[in-house]
Amino acid sequence: MQLFYVFIGGGLGAICRYLATLAIGARFGLTFPFGTLFVNTLGSFLMALVLGFLLPLAKSTHMLPESLRLLLTVGFLGGFTTFSSFSMETLTLIRGGSLFLAFANMGTNILLGLGAALIGFYIASSVQG
Repeated sequence: MQLFYVFIGGGLGAICRYLATLAIGARFGLTFPFGTLFVNTLGSFLMALVLGFLLPLAKSTHMLPESLRLLLTVGFLGGFTTFSSFSMETLTLIRGGSLFLAFANMGTNILLGLGAALIGFYIASSVQG
């Protein structure tokens, strides 16, 4: 049954990732992989919120079944964020001779992802008191 929850969450996360990258790409263009940057940053933030606030709260109140944790973290957020797309887009930029954009993509994904996770944990810890 646990695999089912991961499967459902992963499918929903992948659909949301696809729609978000389409929308961001339509808005900002495809020269730079802004869509992947967006989902990785948002996913890092949401993972930190879930792990830093929602899970401890739910565990302390005995309200979180393991199936919901699997659905949210491994499933949905695992399907929503996309390191493999980040890697291939960076490699495509390098192979296309856009070394600056490749390094900009690597740096911004890492910095924004870590920054979003840090902000998520900060918010989670401040809400907990």
